[in-house]
Amino acid sequence: MAWVEKVGREKGHAWRVGYRGPNRHQRYKTFARRADANLFAATVETDMVRGDWTDPLLGRITVADWAYQVEASRLNRRPSTIARDDSYLRSFILPTFGDHTLVQVQPVAVQQWVAKLNTAGYAPATIRKAYEILARIFTTGVDSRLIARTPCQGVKLPKIEQSEKRFLSPTEIEHLADVIHPRFRALALTAAYSGARFGELAGLGVEHYQPLKRTIRIERNLTEVGGKLAFGETKTRASRRMVSIPAWLVDVLAEHIATNPGDDNLIFTAPAGGPLRRASFRTRFWKPAVQSSVGEPCRFHDMRHTHVALLIEQGAHPSVIASRLGHTSVRTVLDVYGHLFEGLDRDIADSLDAPPDTPAAYSLPTSGQGRVIDFPQQ
Repeated sequence: MAWVEKVGREKGHAWRVGYRGPNRHQRYKTFARRADANLFAATVETDMVRGDWTDPLLGRITVADWAYQVEASRLNRRPSTIARDDSYLRSFILPTFGDHTLVQVQPVAVQQWVAKLNTAGYAPATIRKAYEILARIFTTGVDSRLIARTPCQGVKLPKIEQSEKRFLSPTEIEHLADVIHPRFRALALTAAYSGARFGELAGLGVEHYQPLKRTIRIERNLTEVGGKLAFGETKTRASRRMVSIPAWLVDVLAEHIATNPGDDNLIFTAPAGGPLRRASFRTRFWKPAVQSSVGEPCRFHDMRHTHVALLIEQGAHPSVIASRLGHTSVRTVLDVYGHLFEGLDRDIADSLDAPPDTPAAYSLPTSGQGRVIDFPQQ
């Protein structure tokens, strides 16, 4: 129960609200007007009854201190994800909010921060990821009853525009594979005809390949964090998958494995043996091959996009495509590649046979009376 009492000051008087929190500690807050004191007392009592009351002293922890506690409590994160989130926290969030207490940060400050990052030219995806981390910090503060509400509400974020994607034709795929260093010919072809990511292929071991069944089992990837390579599980359950490959690709892989035996039973390795490093491969082998064959721009990830285009051209169902890519939802395929289905839709419509000749009139019963109305054919 809260109470209001009149207290003296050097000049005039004030009104003090006293109340006890759930931990039975007595607290006071002073107001210049009685009406404000009464309103606060009523609010405190209502919040306690509803279970919404938060200790104002707890919200005085700084954003920096609380952020590191929140991040340390998160589970099942890959080393690359931990490194990325820590970089976003130190680069984007703490310089602006680190010294503020949780209760000091207001929604307008968060919106101004987003606008500042946008004006500075950061990519919308980068801004959204930084905002996601900030929102998690405050949401966890609400869940832990440090603050009553999060300032990350109603904040407008920049729209992410779909990046340009390169779709290679089978002829272009073959040209690129012939130009690249012979050691990586099989890698380029496997990427285009399996849809696997670079890290998934770099982490592919001989034990994950079943040539008789024409399948590769994708269940781990290779990442590089702080210059150190590490094998880890794929990001989601859906991304752990079995992918069938064309019969001719089995022969390509057989020749590759026989010619380029890898360390640690890896199928694709660096020229000197050992795991592939993405940056080194891109600089030394991928970009020169692209420039000498299909031309820029063409990222290694565009081979994954190319695979989707090939599947759509063959009439593959979106659910099959999602399964091969390791997506958890068909919606992702439709959102990213929906425009590629347009021509296929027309082809299917054109292939439909015309209906047989219909009678001169259509007979349809009306509702309620059962009589028939004849509609002459136009």
